[in-house]
Amino acid sequence: MSFRSQNSLENYEFTFEKYLTDSNGIEADSNTGLSPHGRMDTLSITESIAASEERFGRTYHSYRSGSYNYPNDPTEVERLDDQHEIIKLVMDGRNYLAPFSKDKPPKNVLDIATGTGTWAIEMGDEFPEAKITGTDLSPIQPQYVPLNVRFFVEDATEDWDYTETFDYIHTRVTLGCWSDMKTQIIQRAYDCLEPGGWLECQELECIPGCDDGTMTESHPWLSWATELCKASEIINRQLNMASQIKGWMEEVGFVDVQEMVFKIPTNGWPKDPRLKYLGMLWQRNVMTGLSGFTLDLFNRVLGKTPEEIEVYLVNVRKSLFNRQVHSYQRVICVWGRKPEESEMRTS
Repeated sequence: MSFRSQNSLENYEFTFEKYLTDSNGIEADSNTGLSPHGRMDTLSITESIAASEERFGRTYHSYRSGSYNYPNDPTEVERLDDQHEIIKLVMDGRNYLAPFSKDKPPKNVLDIATGTGTWAIEMGDEFPEAKITGTDLSPIQPQYVPLNVRFFVEDATEDWDYTETFDYIHTRVTLGCWSDMKTQIIQRAYDCLEPGGWLECQELECIPGCDDGTMTESHPWLSWATELCKASEIINRQLNMASQIKGWMEEVGFVDVQEMVFKIPTNGWPKDPRLKYLGMLWQRNVMTGLSGFTLDLFNRVLGKTPEEIEVYLVNVRKSLFNRQVHSYQRVICVWGRKPEESEMRTS
C-alpha cells in the first residue's frame, strides 16, 4: 500500500478503490466460518475541565451534558483511535482528500469534533508549519501535543466566534453530534473559511447496506441501526445524514464539490483477503462500541432498562458474526472549496 501525497486526486489510484467504492459490488467468500503520536512538546487542555459524568458504568462528557449520547471513557478512546486507523486504511493511508500536499500545505486547520485528537496530531506532524486547532465537548485528547497543535473544549453547535479564518476545516464521523449539520457546521464552515479554503467531511452512514439481498429487513444488525436512528431523531440528532452532505455543500455555496463513497464490510465475509481483513477490523470496532452506542439513547429516549438493552444486544452481536449476510457500511467523503472573491463577484 502506498502512502502518497498529491496536489489533487486526478490520476490517483486508491489501493482499495476498485473494491470499496460505492459503484462496485464485493465478492463474498464461499467459506462462511466464523498505535505513539510524533513529538509531544506542549501542554494543551487543563485538568480543571476534565470532569465526566458516570452512567451505566461508562463515563460521558459533562460540558453541555446530554448533547452527545456516547461515552468518552478509555474503552471508547481506544475504539475511536482504532476507527481512525481503519478509515485511514480505507483512504490508502491519507488523512484528507482535499488538494493539499507538502508543496501546497494548509496553513490554518480547524478539526470540528476532534475526538481523541489523533487526526489533528497527525496533521500537525505532516504539516509542521500549519496551525492545527481541534475542538470537542470532551477533553480526551493527549496532554502533550506537537507545538503547532492545540485543543479546546467547545460546543460547535453554538455560534462560532473565531477571530481568524481557516483554509481547511474538517469533520470525521460526527453522526449524532448535530441537529442540523447544514446550518450548524457547513454554513458556519463556509463563513469561517478564507476564499479558496476547503471543507472536508468524512462521514459514516448509520444504516448498513447490502447489494445481494442477503440482509433482510428483520436482520438484527439492520433493526438495531434503524431503532438507533429513530431514537436519535426523537432528540433531534442526525445519524443518517452523510449522503446529504454533498447537496448541502453545494446549496451553501461551495464549488468544486467532490464525493467519494467507500464500502466497509461488516465482518470477514468478502473473498478478497484485504477486504476480509478490513471487515474483521470493522467488526471488532463495532462490537467494542455497540453497548456504548446503545445504552444512553435506548434508556433515556426509549425507556428501556440497561438489563433489557443488554438482552436485546445479544442477537445483534450474534448477527455481526454471520458471514452469510453480506452487509457493509458506507464512508462518504465530501470536499468542496469556498469560491475566490473574484468568482463570487462574477457569479
